[in-house]
Amino acid sequence: MVSFWEILSPSFLLFPALLGSVILALVCPLVGAHLMLRRRMFLGLTLPQIAACGVACTFWLYHALGLDHGSGGERLLAMAGSLVFTLAGMGLLAYLDRHATGSPEGRLAAAYALASALTILFIVFNPAGEVEILNLLKGEVISLSKEELKLLAIVYGVVYLGLVLFRREFLLNSFDRDLSFLLTGGSVQWNFWLYVLCGFSIAVGVIMAGPLLVFGFMVLPPLAARTLARGMGWFLGLSSLIGIAIAVLGFFISVRLDLPLGPTDVAFGCVVIFAVYLVQAIWRRGHGPASLLALIIVLGSGCAVQRSPAPLDLALLGQSAIWLVPVRNGTDSDLRLPSTNPLRSLAEMAGKIAPDSRLTVMDLLRDSLQRELQQRQVKVDFAEARDRRMQSSSIAGDGAAANARAANLTGWLWLTEIRRWHSDGRSPLRAVVDMQLLRIADGSVHWQRQFSKTVAPSGAARLDELSADAVKAIMRDIFGA
Repeated sequence: MVSFWEILSPSFLLFPALLGSVILALVCPLVGAHLMLRRRMFLGLTLPQIAACGVACTFWLYHALGLDHGSGGERLLAMAGSLVFTLAGMGLLAYLDRHATGSPEGRLAAAYALASALTILFIVFNPAGEVEILNLLKGEVISLSKEELKLLAIVYGVVYLGLVLFRREFLLNSFDRDLSFLLTGGSVQWNFWLYVLCGFSIAVGVIMAGPLLVFGFMVLPPLAARTLARGMGWFLGLSSLIGIAIAVLGFFISVRLDLPLGPTDVAFGCVVIFAVYLVQAIWRRGHGPASLLALIIVLGSGCAVQRSPAPLDLALLGQSAIWLVPVRNGTDSDLRLPSTNPLRSLAEMAGKIAPDSRLTVMDLLRDSLQRELQQRQVKVDFAEARDRRMQSSSIAGDGAAANARAANLTGWLWLTEIRRWHSDGRSPLRAVVDMQLLRIADGSVHWQRQFSKTVAPSGAARLDELSADAVKAIMRDIFGA
């Protein structure tokens, strides 16, 4: 299992995703804090949805012009569409605030509903863009490339500098526009520049991380900081610090439990808010120091460095044979690997070769196990070669051991089940595999482990290449380097 300190190392596989989350968590809470001071917190919900609508519209136009998805340049166009829709929506809402009557919250709610409806309609009009939009809504910060990370750092660096250098003018304009006009020479221009900075941060953030994560970082840290701060400087600083804490700890939870990063960060941010209110309530009752000490001990134990499990000791097995049961596919995915032979693909299309005969991830995993065991002078064979009843066995050892005894097998039984094996070609391959080694005579488990691996694609890596890298990593964990 990955420890907390491992994810902070630049050599960690998903370190760019962590760095991107920290950049978002540093700047987005400042934007949300200014919106909260202006009593426009719903803008943090409406504007990311308007940006997502701009992306959906861009994909629809891209397809309507006869261009194929995946032909290049569409991500840059989607970013432009997101920015245009965000700035246009913000400008329209600002105009209505000055000239229209009625409730501002009602207009924001109506704008959010309209943007959500148009996003769905654009997806319906363009079925080819459905995958891109769904990935966008889930959040794709986990698959940030180095170029996208640089762009995110540049844009958010400019936004951060603008919010810090002109914080006095922005804060004064938020509290008292008349006084801001007297002291700074005009409130309209500071409104304009604040909304421009907000628009750029939201438009770029939605493309890089999705509206859910952007909205979460804009709203949750300021809500938690508001109850702790005793001044405006503390409020802005605590918002960013709490956002960074949510990003780092949420990332650790996501990697440790193999969960999607965006929803994990948002859910953990809500937990932080409840924890802040709980600590405040305990502190007011006079139990503050003891409770905080207990909380620090719990967090410290959760973040402690853990030693990696030792490799499998084959010497303890003696001279008995190991029977490899066919690897069970516990996922809902078709784990057949793509063929690199163009003639084979043509033969499948012509019906000369059945697609079921193609190599699968299960075959790759079991063949690697057999090869590694044979290299270590271990007697190993496939269980179904001796008896057809061993063709399929679950990871539950009791039934598998009973079937092996019925088949007159002796020695050890190796059970493997794939819990997760997924990659869309752009994001890293996430693999979770359970393994057991049990004694056939009594069904007792001698060794068992769950392997969780993340393999980043390099260039245009195919599923077979990613799968081969993941299997090699699992073999290293089992048998050592």
